[in-house]
Amino acid sequence: MEQVCEGPVADFLRECTITGLDESEATPAADLYGMYIIWCEQAGLTPVSTTFFSRRAKESGIEPRRRNRENIYTGLLPTGPIPVQYILETDKPPSPNGALSVFGS
Repeated sequence: MEQVCEGPVADFLRECTITGLDESEATPAADLYGMYIIWCEQAGLTPVSTTFFSRRAKESGIEPRRRNRENIYTGLLPTGPIPVQYILETDKPPSPNGALSVFGS
């Protein structure tokens, strides 16, 4: 039986990510947490620490992995307006194909 996690982190993951994708699709953990911070600001919530965020994400079935010395969440991509705002606020470059990219280089 799938565990259902409740709370602001779970709400963020449901509202702002697409999960269940191929493991080649990945989002750096630091970027996902940065998007969560923006989401909290817009919702008037106080964000939890990165440790607590990671723990709650894991309870939602999303576990970070290491790739090229970086923690990433595989099978997950951000969606909606939050990733665009994150890119604009952090000066993340567009990907070579012209799409907005929050996935580093």
